[in-house]
Amino acid sequence: MSNDVIMTREQLLKKEKLTIEKVSLGKGEFIYVREMTGRERDRFENSVLAKEVKDSKGNIVSYERSLDDFRAKLAVNTICDENGNLILDPDDYETLSGNMLGSKLNKIASVAQKLSKIRSEDREDLIKNSEGGQVAASISNSAKGSE
Repeated sequence: MSNDVIMTREQLLKKEKLTIEKVSLGKGEFIYVREMTGRERDRFENSVLAKEVKDSKGNIVSYERSLDDFRAKLAVNTICDENGNLILDPDDYETLSGNMLGSKLNKIASVAQKLSKIRSEDREDLIKNSEGGQVAASISNSAKGSE
């Protein structure tokens, strides 16, 4: 028999402590990166999976997958202050991607992936499935394997 205890509603809804890591960007510059909450992870995954396709009148007619700015989208969901408060808005990803050196952005994304347990297989699944498949099933199966 195990000593497992079922969690209460209060325990489930209590804000969890997020792991924060200081990341050196060189030349004495640094930032903090933290793991994502469930909402932030969903927002990030949605941002790389769904891109609205609009007709000439501006009506959404379908969705397509887009891994454009993968690292920047991950960065805006994980760069924080020393207390874990995000300092960028989700819409800042385009500016960040266009202005920051790729090497710095890659370093931030690598730490963010490690902290949020996004494995390279998860990213490969996003890329593979973005070409035309069952994205939702792949993500949930990958997430199970990374926990």
